[in-house]
Amino acid sequence: MYSIGENVVYGASGVMSVVDIREETIADVSRRYYVLKAPRDSKGSLTFVPVDNEKLTSAMRPLLSKGEVLAIIKDIDSIAEAEWIQDSRRRQDGFKRVIESGDHRAIIAMIKSIYSSGIRREEEGKKNYLVDEAAMQKAEHVLYSEFSLVLGIPEEEVADFIRANK
Repeated sequence: MYSIGENVVYGASGVMSVVDIREETIADVSRRYYVLKAPRDSKGSLTFVPVDNEKLTSAMRPLLSKGEVLAIIKDIDSIAEAEWIQDSRRRQDGFKRVIESGDHRAIIAMIKSIYSSGIRREEEGKKNYLVDEAAMQKAEHVLYSEFSLVLGIPEEEVADFIRANK
């Protein structure tokens, strides 16, 4: 059970704060919900996760420790690129599953793969596919938002921190 004020990672949404745990009635059914909010969401959008829904609550997990984040950063060079899927629809489905999994190493492998594809395409005089770039940005956000909070640095400085400390 999570507590109000606790930061968690919620699937592909990245870091969220538990701002409330409350009873809500929807369609005459009362349930308890975790009320989540992204720390940097200026719009105030809320995400409601039913406390008794194991599938949705399993997408929530505590933040990594600083030691765990630093260990992942040290291992980055040893993480192989994800296998490139030629079919763009299957590739996007795979990217979505990786991001939602919250598996840091798989996310890093995916980012490396998209980055390498972009370099190959650039050498051919082409741009990277926009959907691949969007998937990479989403993956980086999920990874960097957690690393940022754990390391106590702004999210936009995480990539430089990683380069300097791997």
